[in-house]
Amino acid sequence: MFLTNLLLKHFLKISLTCISLLACDLINKSGKLLETEVSWQNSSCDTTLKVNDLSIQEIAQSFYLTDTLLKQNLSPQRVFVAISDPQGNLKISGVTAQGDERPQTLPNTPAMTWQEQEYLWALAVQPRYLFTRWEKLLAQDRANFLSKRDSIHQVMKDLNGSVRIISDLRSMANQQKYLGSNKTASPISMHNFGFAADFAVMRNNKISNNLSHYRPLNDLTAQNGMTWGGNFIGFLDPGHIQYFKNGAEMLRKYPDLIFEFEPYRPQYNTWMNKMIGWGKEAKAGDTKELLIELNKHKREKPCPCVNARVKVPQNLIAKAQNQAKTLGYQVNTDLILVGDLTSKTVSLVTTNGTISYPLGRWK
Repeated sequence: MFLTNLLLKHFLKISLTCISLLACDLINKSGKLLETEVSWQNSSCDTTLKVNDLSIQEIAQSFYLTDTLLKQNLSPQRVFVAISDPQGNLKISGVTAQGDERPQTLPNTPAMTWQEQEYLWALAVQPRYLFTRWEKLLAQDRANFLSKRDSIHQVMKDLNGSVRIISDLRSMANQQKYLGSNKTASPISMHNFGFAADFAVMRNNKISNNLSHYRPLNDLTAQNGMTWGGNFIGFLDPGHIQYFKNGAEMLRKYPDLIFEFEPYRPQYNTWMNKMIGWGKEAKAGDTKELLIELNKHKREKPCPCVNARVKVPQNLIAKAQNQAKTLGYQVNTDLILVGDLTSKTVSLVTTNGTISYPLGRWK
């Protein structure tokens, strides 16, 4: 009787608790159901969707390392960007630099972050090493990598005698040469950001190709929280060590670097499709992970539809140019980017003409 009365007394409280727990579980399950898995495959730029805002990075990304810009072979003194809100109000910023200096915001223009300055100046000058552009961001990890690299180098010399570091920081020009000669499978590498090095064990003044000479790198990199190229799937590189597991891991820590990877999206997609066609999808895991990471950051963001025709917003461009002239803009030497939220367009204006794309959202 006592137990029955106790159960009846607390029945309502127990029932409410169970209902609450059930509801939470359903919410969790429904939340998981609503989550959409990001694919490695290209989505599309849906120009029927409204574009509510537009960043300097998104405008610059539209033209960075594209043939439309590179073929013009320009050396602008300044790069301007004008963003028009839905009411037609223009906000104009600009950057310039001299020699090897990093870009600075032009006088009398709104302040920009150093990253925004780099995005704009990337359309004017490509440094020899990408690390130079992102040194403020990467310097501490670069120093950590060099310390670990040198420690591993000393151990390898103790084990093998003559061991050289034959590659560390690498220019993009050399990266393309290695890609063309099949010495790498990637159009962009951790070498370009200062996070990789290649060791060469020397035998009779020649580089040894004996895998056993490089196997100590397996344990040495693991002890230092790094990755050995001898464990790569699909493209073994036994003399190679790198700071991050792969490009996707690096982008998760430094999403600003997506700016450098995005122009090579077509090459990564082509490689992925080839590997699938050859029945070797499992050997392209790093490429797939990288593409997924790129899509995660691009999803629902503004994007240019480069294959679609659009009416060039001539009046707005003329207005932007006139306002920019008061800030030092020179039509014959400078670049100006114009992003318009009313016409949903992004334009690049140079002395050689205007290139415009319609804007949409990445779906």
